[in-house]
Amino acid sequence: MIALPIATTGADWYDNLTEQDQELYDMIEDRCPEFSKYDAAKCQDFMDELSEYGITTAEQFEDAYFWQSDSFNPEADFVEYLVTELDCLELPPYLVIDWQESWDRNYCHDFISFCFDGEVYFFHNNF
Repeated sequence: MIALPIATTGADWYDNLTEQDQELYDMIEDRCPEFSKYDAAKCQDFMDELSEYGITTAEQFEDAYFWQSDSFNPEADFVEYLVTELDCLELPPYLVIDWQESWDRNYCHDFISFCFDGEVYFFHNNF
């Protein structure tokens, strides 16, 4: 974790990062465009959060990052996305699925999820 001086600008913060952290920042910004709106302190907080899960390099982020959502039920929406979009299953309209229960029973063990600034980010556990 890098301590930020009060007057640190985004450019100063970025320039003071290690090359590995600059590459990580660039990868995050590439995959999550809203990240570029954050100030230096918020960017550092997000990178610190990732570090707590062992994601410290651009390669690890690229391998682990999966999806993000700002919906009311992000975990349920994530599982529905996995099943319907990625597995390309067209479910009959009469079928009722408890997507949250599917997350709780089957998917939460394979993914890391955390909320940051109103978005929930999903990462593979095995990256």
